[in-house]
Amino acid sequence: MRKNGKQLLSAILVVLFVSFLSGAAFGAEDITIVGTVNDQNQIVDDGGVVYEVAESDMSGEVLELVGKKVQIKGTVMEEEGLKKITIMSYEVVE
Repeated sequence: MRKNGKQLLSAILVVLFVSFLSGAAFGAEDITIVGTVNDQNQIVDDGGVVYEVAESDMSGEVLELVGKKVQIKGTVMEEEGLKKITIMSYEVVE
């Protein structure tokens, strides 16, 4: 009985550890934001929230638009207190 209890505890700990490590993937959220591209590889939305731009197929194009207002559709994840957006599509807003 004691051996089974240790095996069960070990299995639970493994599941919790894996869940913790993959927690960021489960925490991703699809959103649309409107903000200004700055020269620090970030987009600052109209409310002052700063989004780091994750590397993606479109990130280079967007980051060349420094000073421009853009509408971004993408996936946001929070890592170490920073919001990071992976751009799925964008358009310049005039």
